[in-house]
Amino acid sequence: MDKIKKFVKENLQMILLVLCGLFVITGILAIVFGAANSGGVIKVLFIIFGIVLIALGCSLVFYAALIATDENANFFLYDQRSKRSISIEELDFERVNKKMTYIMTKLVANASKVWTSNLFADNREFFDDNEVFTPLVAYKVIYDLADRANESIWHLYLMADKSVIASIAEALEMNSDSDLGKAVKYLHENAAGDYERTQKFLADNKKYIQNKMTKYVKVHISKF
Repeated sequence: MDKIKKFVKENLQMILLVLCGLFVITGILAIVFGAANSGGVIKVLFIIFGIVLIALGCSLVFYAALIATDENANFFLYDQRSKRSISIEELDFERVNKKMTYIMTKLVANASKVWTSNLFADNREFFDDNEVFTPLVAYKVIYDLADRANESIWHLYLMADKSVIASIAEALEMNSDSDLGKAVKYLHENAAGDYERTQKFLADNKKYIQNKMTKYVKVHISKF
């Protein structure tokens, strides 16, 4: 069943176009058959049936075109709600953060997983195909720690394996942000069971992280 779902998802446009062709051809045949039939009621029914099938076929073409638009649209610039793309000048941190929240839901089941497992190693296939997201995910992780973390999340951060912190630092360095990466590693290594220093550091640097995320997206916008 999973293989069938995967095939349908990957080939949805082709499937829609094939169905469209079948509906249109069947609709035309129904109209031709109805027109050739001398019976009044049967004639009308076949013609109506044919028109309905052609209309369904046309609607499938329209839906396939919408899917193509979604697939080809820029991830950060395309607005699903308005079905249009915004200009890069309109792109702000709020939109970038919202889009990255969506990405995080695809990578981890809940916020605790960020610190109890290595999301970069566990999602290697995603990052291999979408390397441009790697620094953004790292920024998002530490931004959420500064902005949304509760006490239980902070304790998970303190208990996180060094490899988890190292992966975040390495991802930041991909954006030439080694200073922030080193700070994140240093604070974790020297936390001594207390997260207040890290909490204060990230709170003081929230604006910096916001600016880095937004600037990174704008600089690499053609890759999304």
